[in-house]
Amino acid sequence: MRLFLYNLLLGLIAPPARWWLGRHPVHAPLMERFSPAIPQVPAGALWVQVCSLGEANAARSLLEALRIVFPDQAVVLTASTVSGYARCQALYGADNVAWFPFDQRATVHRFLARLEPAALILFETELWPNVLDQCHRANIPVLLANGRLSDKHHHRYQRYRWWYAALIQGLDFACMQDEVFRERLVALGVPGDRVTVTGSMKFDAVRTAIPPRERSRLRQEWGFREEDSVLLFASTRPGDEDLASACWATLREENPRLKLVIAPRHLDRVDQALAPFSEPVIRRTMLRAGEDVTNARVFVLDTLGELGNFFSLANVVVIGGSFYPGVNGHNPLEAAALGVPTVFGPYMSNFAQAERVLLAAGGAEQVACPEDLYLVLSTLLADPAKQRQMGTAARRAVLENQGAVEKTVLCLKDLLRDRGPKESDPKD
Repeated sequence: MRLFLYNLLLGLIAPPARWWLGRHPVHAPLMERFSPAIPQVPAGALWVQVCSLGEANAARSLLEALRIVFPDQAVVLTASTVSGYARCQALYGADNVAWFPFDQRATVHRFLARLEPAALILFETELWPNVLDQCHRANIPVLLANGRLSDKHHHRYQRYRWWYAALIQGLDFACMQDEVFRERLVALGVPGDRVTVTGSMKFDAVRTAIPPRERSRLRQEWGFREEDSVLLFASTRPGDEDLASACWATLREENPRLKLVIAPRHLDRVDQALAPFSEPVIRRTMLRAGEDVTNARVFVLDTLGELGNFFSLANVVVIGGSFYPGVNGHNPLEAAALGVPTVFGPYMSNFAQAERVLLAAGGAEQVACPEDLYLVLSTLLADPAKQRQMGTAARRAVLENQGAVEKTVLCLKDLLRDRGPKESDPKD
């Protein structure tokens, strides 16, 4: 009855949804989710579903491991958002990437019938009623990888437990990021022997070293001398640049060799990100064009794909999106893995596990409010020994928490081995 009502509601929503998507060019590509093109791969592929850009990035190490451990099986990656789909194609090529089907019974049934996957690996919190139901009917095992139940999802699942409990019991196995998430899933009715803690794949997805030659090249390109210190505000959102400017007004006088770099989360905000600064700001694209930056002190990273390497140049990294409500933080692990201390605000619920691990190890500092940031940065920038101590602790914490991918792949091997031949299901 629950699934019948759900499908009835979807049937009413689908026509206006198609109309709305067709009238908005930015979202128009999502129309393909009503009838996704299927990659030309043999039956028995491993189907991995990620939702958006962040999950596509986090899944890289898992996909690499799947191709090594299961060399005779194709890996098909699907995404649900425009940015996620574009990122999947950029990272893995177009041949094995498809749109995740909208959760309509007929759409999902056609997708499974054409793809004939050996298993479905859902990433983080991608739980859809018809996908789980149709996989069950087709005897396709479903594994939740890197699973988490955020506070928002947990409260919603608890409130509507009568509905979600039946849904999530369709999972064959769940690999959760930590014990808190495991307990939440079990409390919703998934048997405890089908849920385990494997850790977060975000720890596996980061680089723990940059070649010295690459780091030296970057310093030279940016015009940074060895005696210069670099303060990086990474993945900034609205409000973060005003905070950076307020801190910089005093920090620049305290630290004559200090350089400030702003890296906006979205490049269409570069002009907005520069607005709070009264002094000239050098863009990365200007550096590439040969701009003279001899006396420059404030920079903005206005190119794609360089932030990961640039973390290695920083003495301290401030994590954007964490000082004001609404964004709930960005990933601090890329900087931490390279031995760079991070500072973030009180809103880090999207990376709660990374937050807990780094704080417990002494590899990061958290401020209770934006007004406290200046004092923390001033103290840290004046103490190179503390920077090194925090950076070492941060990198060690990342290394100690790696291994989620290996554990997840082992769980998948067990699931595929234990799954018997297909049986008919008498349900409608």
